Amino acid sequence: MYLNKVFLDPHLDHPTHVRIVYEHVDFLMLIDIHDEKAWPYRVNLDEFESLSLEAVPDPILLATPEAGSKAEEIRDRAYRSVALLLTDYFALFDKKLRNQKIKSVLEAMDESRLYVTRQLRRYWQRGLSPDALAPDYTKCGAPGQNRLAIQKTGSKRTVSHGEGLAITDEIASLFKLAIEGFYLVNNDVDLKGARTKANGFIKSKYPKIKKEDLPTYRQFRYYYNKHYAKPLVVQARTPSIEYAKDVTPSHSTSTTNNFGPGARYEIDATIADLHLVSGHDPDRIVGRPIVYKVKDVFSRMTVGLYVGLENPSWATASIALAHAFCDKVEYCRKFGVEITESDWPSIGTPATITADRGELLGKHGDILVNRFGITLSNTRAYRGDDKGIVEKSFHMMHVDILPYVKGKVEPVNGKKKAGKRTELSANLTLYDFTKMVIISEINRNTSTPLEGYDFESDMPADLAAIPVRLWHWGVKNRTGVLREVDPKFTYVNMLPHSKATISPSGICFKGMYYTCAEAVELGWFHKNRSVPRPKSIEVAYDPLNTNVLYVRPDNKFDSVWECTLQSRSRRYQDMSLVEAMSIQSEARSTYSEAQQEADYQAPDLQNELEMIAQVAEKRQKSSDLSNNSQRLSGIRNNRQQEKESERQKNRESAKPPKKKDAATVTSIHSGKQVEQGFDYPDLDDF
Repeated sequence: MYLNKVFLDPHLDHPTHVRIVYEHVDFLMLIDIHDEKAWPYRVNLDEFESLSLEAVPDPILLATPEAGSKAEEIRDRAYRSVALLLTDYFALFDKKLRNQKIKSVLEAMDESRLYVTRQLRRYWQRGLSPDALAPDYTKCGAPGQNRLAIQKTGSKRTVSHGEGLAITDEIASLFKLAIEGFYLVNNDVDLKGARTKANGFIKSKYPKIKKEDLPTYRQFRYYYNKHYAKPLVVQARTPSIEYAKDVTPSHSTSTTNNFGPGARYEIDATIADLHLVSGHDPDRIVGRPIVYKVKDVFSRMTVGLYVGLENPSWATASIALAHAFCDKVEYCRKFGVEITESDWPSIGTPATITADRGELLGKHGDILVNRFGITLSNTRAYRGDDKGIVEKSFHMMHVDILPYVKGKVEPVNGKKKAGKRTELSANLTLYDFTKMVIISEINRNTSTPLEGYDFESDMPADLAAIPVRLWHWGVKNRTGVLREVDPKFTYVNMLPHSKATISPSGICFKGMYYTCAEAVELGWFHKNRSVPRPKSIEVAYDPLNTNVLYVRPDNKFDSVWECTLQSRSRRYQDMSLVEAMSIQSEARSTYSEAQQEADYQAPDLQNELEMIAQVAEKRQKSSDLSNNSQRLSGIRNNRQQEKESERQKNRESAKPPKKKDAATVTSIHSGKQVEQGFDYPDLDDF
């Protein structure tokens, strides 16, 4: 109960700490742990309890020496001398018996009496264990105190000339200035460069200093190692954002605070490391695709995808989220991949979504909060580790796909070693790449076990760390099913929204024309302006499909008109919005080039027309004209004469050329011959 405990005794002349070194039913043996000549003394148990001494933490902290060290050797030697005394422990508290036992130990060991008694006292005062006899090397020297010498310490130089320079407070301040003002703030500077900077400060302060008196690199390095701890140096030389993201230790995992499937989704985008070609023209390189992923934190399952050419934004993020909330069977079937609902079971809305600050920050995320009741969590700036699950999955996607494709992005300037641009070897279309991504994600969802997954204590040992199995187990044992949503209306409301104009030609969006039965019934496309129609209307569009447009006549969640592409815009059938915009841009460029050519030739045409007009004007002026009344009255007759003259010219030009040797023609018809003319007919005969 009391053995080896330390108490503060305020009743002595100088309040001190006492340790209980022996406990009996009726009495205790105590010893002053600070007195170098102290021996145990007896105190009755009742008397000790009546003193009500305060128990305090042991002020002596013992350290176990390292194996094979000098300290271990000293401890073992001391304990060997004490161990012989401890065979009859109670006899040690009697002075006469103690002296007899010490005498027998001296006869058995080659040690002095002072050494044995000192080690026995240390054994009692420091904690009744072998480690109590270990030396306190940590107290050696002058910890926390700088030693400054007038002359340089250490061995004398044998190679370099001179005696060197002692590191005084002034020299140390220049060292500090070079380290903190030059080395710690510049990653391109090494320690030798910092020492050079310090020597420059010294030469500026002491212009007459000799070269052999400059501090050596060894002196500078000693000062640096003594005053600057490695962790603090790493923190000082690393940018704060990078230090917080990549250097500081992780104290937990993403799964810790996410109880089950749907507790938290993470969404992020990346640019894939390969180039694609157009699905309509393999000669057209369309660049690198954008991939959005939505990951469930608990199961690590990929629950939503977007693969396209649109830049990362709310428009593309919303498509990935709509895919995450709805059934995936029909989506996979569009790309020739047949699955069942159990292969990709993530249907419904989660409790929380974590995204970058750009995509879901502001009014774009209102529908997620107000309509679906989802909590939005935006990551800190430049802190990709806030959603490390989805960030890591992009690397795994590239590991799965890149070994089998061409047109990969090379690490150096996007070129191969031979100098050939890698874009030229691209052969995958957006359809092909999307199918590869789907197959890769399905395989990782259903077959690939996770490395280092941190299981909770209630998760069974036979549960494999495969995302789909973790999902099914979590739905059954943790969070239950996710909140179901209407697939069509959810998809439309999650799509990006914009404005479209209305004209008699149809609903115009991005240069493409659409129509729908509701708008036709309202007469929006009538050419008669008496029929009212809005100038513009809000629409939802799918960046991956130009065939369909969704009109939002009001702000109701389930108010949607589905519009189809008109035949006048058939050029953009079965395309993504980016491809359609690319064709429009190329068409505008083609038109611009043709217009430039027309503008270039227009002056020549103008000159030619002006010359013809000038010739006609000169001819008219040189002619002898009659009076005005005669000219006006003869228009009808003049027109008839001019028509006959024009007809005669056409007849002459239509006659076949005369042949020199005409063939003899014998008629096969009997009876009267009818002569038939072959003159050019008048237009009035028709």
